[in-house]
Amino acid sequence: MSKHRHAHLIGEKPGNHRTQMILMIVFLAVWIIDSFLFQVTTFLFNMNLIWLNVPLGVIILGISVYFMKASHKDLFDAKVEGVASEGVYARVRHPMYLGTFLIYLGLAVITLSLASIVVWLIIFAYYNTLANYEENLLEEHFGNEYLEYKKRVRKWIPV
Repeated sequence: MSKHRHAHLIGEKPGNHRTQMILMIVFLAVWIIDSFLFQVTTFLFNMNLIWLNVPLGVIILGISVYFMKASHKDLFDAKVEGVASEGVYARVRHPMYLGTFLIYLGLAVITLSLASIVVWLIIFAYYNTLANYEENLLEEHFGNEYLEYKKRVRKWIPV
């Protein structure tokens, strides 16, 4: 496999993968401990809203799978020239990250763990910072092409 297979990928923030792993471990630890062991902030779950939160959480998880799968297909399977702006990238600028933090949100919604939602907010803030970093690199590399893309496509809320 050529090392230039994904030459259209511009760059990543240093330490990105390690930080994402740490955030995942922290989230899962908080979610499991709060949702299944101590149940400190899951009092809303005990209000018998299971008919609402579980289906909603499953829907969020399904949406997250769609964004992650579509973004990998559109970015890695296609031969992208310039800014990736087709497929799911025509709907949202960071579908991979959106899919990732929707997984965390879906899990938190299923058990209504407020502690997990607090960690999810931290994760969202991190991914937003990460996206800003990468967008700056893309602006430097692609210039007006990326700036025009940013005008057409929202960062987090799909069109």
